[in-house]
Amino acid sequence: MRIEVDGRPATAEQVASTDGHFTAMQVRGGGVQGLGHHLARLDAAHREIFGLPLDGDRVRRLLRHGLAGQDDASVRVVLRDPEHVAVQVGAPRLAPTRPQRLRSVPYLRPFAHLKHLGGFAQAQWARQVGREGYDDALLVGPDGAVAESTIANVGVLGPDGGVLWPDAPHLRGTGLALVEETTPTRTGPVHLGDLRRASGAFLVNSIGIVGVASVDGTALPDATGRVEEIRRRVAALPWEAP
Repeated sequence: MRIEVDGRPATAEQVASTDGHFTAMQVRGGGVQGLGHHLARLDAAHREIFGLPLDGDRVRRLLRHGLAGQDDASVRVVLRDPEHVAVQVGAPRLAPTRPQRLRSVPYLRPFAHLKHLGGFAQAQWARQVGREGYDDALLVGPDGAVAESTIANVGVLGPDGGVLWPDAPHLRGTGLALVEETTPTRTGPVHLGDLRRASGAFLVNSIGIVGVASVDGTALPDATGRVEEIRRRVAALPWEAP
């Protein structure tokens, strides 16, 4: 991975802090889907955390510099303080192709609406359920309300062809925003029992969209066709150069 801060190679001290916020994106053919969503989320988080706006044009310039002409990559833009912008560039990531097996865990991210650094608890839950043979953890409140997975939003498929997003504390991801551009959606309560009785479910983040096969060992209806339809509509959205 290559890391720059303000367009220069990063020092260990500059990337040591786990305080701050970030966005993660996939670059393909030199472009990013939903780049405006990424920049808007960075600006909103910057204002909330540091009390200052973020210069989107500057972030674009530093993105271009960090990519250095690389057409396909995984990129993180990280803000650990009000002034300095870190750009991390690594190999591109692909979404899983196999529907995911989830295990519910009793955890909600603090300040869940922010994509903040230092997410040890969610990473540990992901490791723990991974050792038990699951693909990811499903974060659930004390009343059984479904929120999100450790790294993705959860979309619940309804019989009307729309998508229901759980309203428990969660991050409104950029992938979620792309689905909303192409598919009727709404937000409302979702509990574990509702999820198991749904027409199907999927996970979405900046890496892509994948179906949910089961929750806590209980199989969900096979929604491969509908998930693929949503994936195709999102894939048709434009990719914007920084």
